[in-house]
Amino acid sequence: MKLSQVIIGFSIALARFLYKEDKKIVTTHYIHESERVPEAFDGYKIVQVSDFHNAYFGRRSKTLLDQVRAADADVIFVTGDVIDRRTPNLKRAVHLLHELTHILPVYYVTGNHEAHYVHFDRLEQAIEMSQVRNISKGSERLYIGDDYIRLIGMEDLWFYGNEEEHALSDFFEADLRQRLNNESDAFTIVLSHRPELLDLYGRYEIDLVFTGHAHGGQIRLPVVKGLYAPHQGVLPKYTEGVHEKDGTHMVVSRGLGNSRFPFRVFNHPEIVVMELKRKQGGMDR
Repeated sequence: MKLSQVIIGFSIALARFLYKEDKKIVTTHYIHESERVPEAFDGYKIVQVSDFHNAYFGRRSKTLLDQVRAADADVIFVTGDVIDRRTPNLKRAVHLLHELTHILPVYYVTGNHEAHYVHFDRLEQAIEMSQVRNISKGSERLYIGDDYIRLIGMEDLWFYGNEEEHALSDFFEADLRQRLNNESDAFTIVLSHRPELLDLYGRYEIDLVFTGHAHGGQIRLPVVKGLYAPHQGVLPKYTEGVHEKDGTHMVVSRGLGNSRFPFRVFNHPEIVVMELKRKQGGMDR
């Protein structure tokens, strides 16, 4: 076999491998069991969609939307970077959000790419005109009968200005503290793009935090797992899964799209399904 044939065959195989790595969406299921879960929310399912980066998943995002429907959940949380600032496709991002609202109620917070997207005002206006609930600057209560859970939304750090990260996190924390408002009896969920802030989240009476941003470490290898994540650097700590700090549990979605680095390796796009279960017995916090 000629060397040229080997090279062509390898190139075709590599292209197919990278395409499947980027386009085969997986659904990851978790259970959060706590006696703080209100009785009416026992069995409540949350779908998390994160870091879409206006990616292509079939015509009009059909593959992704079908997978969200198949989760058979109760609500959808979108945790930022629905747009990519380097390769923006506003129409695709807005279409996804619009179609998600036809499946379930949708709650959205911004990511760092929204903060740097020069036409973010257009995206924000499109969201305001849709059924999507943008809670980046506020909070909501999700009710089933008389029971409720508290839902707190946080803007990405970069919406607080262009200062050093530690200064921005101080502003971020001040807003978080104000929104929590010492209502510690209520089961509380925070939507926030950044997983590297787990130590901050753990200072407060927060039950669950949904985050993204890390893209699963982009390239995942055995033992070392994710290789790099924005704002965590090389060998990042928080790239996927559920992590705990002082009673606060944080979900990290590997997300769906890519940004500066165009490929995922051993790191399929992911939607997360979290089921709440009411636990009988002692206090969890």
